[in-house]
Amino acid sequence: MAATATYPSNVQHGTSDRDDDVLVEQIRAGDHAAFATLFQKYKTGLYRFCLLMLGESQAAEDIYQDIFLNFYSTCRQGQPIRNVRYYLFGAARNRCLRHLQIARRMEPLPDFETLEYAASDEAQQADIKLQLEEALQRINPVYREAFLLFELEDYSYEEIAAQLEVTREVVRNRIYRAKQALQKILRKSLGE
Repeated sequence: MAATATYPSNVQHGTSDRDDDVLVEQIRAGDHAAFATLFQKYKTGLYRFCLLMLGESQAAEDIYQDIFLNFYSTCRQGQPIRNVRYYLFGAARNRCLRHLQIARRMEPLPDFETLEYAASDEAQQADIKLQLEEALQRINPVYREAFLLFELEDYSYEEIAAQLEVTREVVRNRIYRAKQALQKILRKSLGE
């Protein structure tokens, strides 16, 4: 079952990294309001990224909250953070991929009644947004990650490449492959 993401992005890409750096220094000094400011700035985009990577609202919420707690601890301990946005989304990426690996190993087999209900429910789905979210869950997580950062978080190819520690061409390829996979899946599900 895919989760429905209804949260708009709050990440303000025009805001400079220096503003974030100032807030990090204030957090290190114990300023809770500075943490609240960064939390408000990134919480929606980070949650949405986790939700679309995982397809599970509870897991996404747990992961994004843990990331912010770890971020706060890292700041208070004085550990270096070069770019807040990359730090948060990098942590989200790693945690989501780890969660997906563990879930894949432990995934129970559905019983017949569950499959029958899911098939009848899927046949009645008319909502394109839900079908897109389901399709996102079916593509390779590596492609999904690049696609989500590009399409939903408005990262440039260069920003994604830096975040994922790959080349710009690898990013371009992953996004292309994600779009191709989504088209193939959606054509089948929409009966085209």
